[in-house]
Amino acid sequence: MSNIESRALKLVAAVYEAALNAGYWSHAIELVADEIGASGGALRHMQLPSLTLVNMSALGYDECWVRAYRQHFVALDPFHRHFDAFPIAELGRSDMLVNWREYRKSEWYNDFAKPQDKIHMVGSTIARGSGGRVQIMFQRGRQAGPFADDDLRLLKRVVPHISRAVNMQFRLCDARRYETMVCAALDRLRVGAILTDSAARPFFVNRAAEGLQGYCGLRLGPGAIELEDSANTGRLQGMIAAAALTSMGANLDGEGEASFETETGALHVSVVPVASELLALEVTAPAACAAVFVSKRCCDTSPWRRLAVQHQLTPAETRLARALAEGLCVKEIAERYLISRNTVRTQIRSIFDKTGARRQAQLVRLLSNDFRGGIRKW
Repeated sequence: MSNIESRALKLVAAVYEAALNAGYWSHAIELVADEIGASGGALRHMQLPSLTLVNMSALGYDECWVRAYRQHFVALDPFHRHFDAFPIAELGRSDMLVNWREYRKSEWYNDFAKPQDKIHMVGSTIARGSGGRVQIMFQRGRQAGPFADDDLRLLKRVVPHISRAVNMQFRLCDARRYETMVCAALDRLRVGAILTDSAARPFFVNRAAEGLQGYCGLRLGPGAIELEDSANTGRLQGMIAAAALTSMGANLDGEGEASFETETGALHVSVVPVASELLALEVTAPAACAAVFVSKRCCDTSPWRRLAVQHQLTPAETRLARALAEGLCVKEIAERYLISRNTVRTQIRSIFDKTGARRQAQLVRLLSNDFRGGIRKW
């Protein structure tokens, strides 16, 4: 491994650490500056075309100069336009970008660069998007002279990683904002909402679900979700496992609803798969996830009545649709209602014709949409 490559490797580690901790950028810039003999450095986020400085991590600048740059000199900076014209992570050096004779006559040079002895510059645009630019630059004084070719070779190995690290940080920030919105939305639902892994272990419980703890024997931890009756617990955990594994592409019938009745009432449960990549990083989500919605409302109330009226189902067809939504098969339905399997199949065909559904899961979704007030995607 060459000397430049070994030096670059140490810097790259610091750069990716800064991606996870924004407060570490100043230290990362300092390490790079030391390696190339720079007296100053800055990582700046600018909004175009207004040239508004959104954020700036600076090394070797007095705070008054940072303030002056933000308020006035940002519009006079001759380098950001050159950097912006380059491809991402391509480097530009000041002595190659400006006419030196004209540059020394400029207000930027005489009132900003020269008083600080930050005459020579090297930099790059490392991120673009939404009308903004992120640029990194390093400076040297007159006596140190322009940045050498070896300095540029080192930067060419490091700057692409700085670009990736900055983009990683943007995505992390977006994910955290998204997570905050998702959790806030779930917490405001009147219906109990629980996010679980494939073993029915909750990793998010909203306030409505917490309020239902103990109702019909519902227990939400510290282990798996449980109900008062062991048979009902097994059935519920089976529904959750199927939904969670469906989220990983297992092609199971991953959506289901059931009503668990006890002497004290009935707990209505709806289970749907949730893709873990749609949940943000601060929600520590497992690879296989399911969303469980719980309510005191029983499934033979208004949603079924609305479904029957909307699709002109007969009472017998409505009763059979409820059984399908509970996950019963043709044989089980026939045994429950003491009718023949052929009668069950005839009624199923009629239900599908009237509702437009072609599969049992589609029929379940018709009720699910009503039960959850139309909230489907995360």
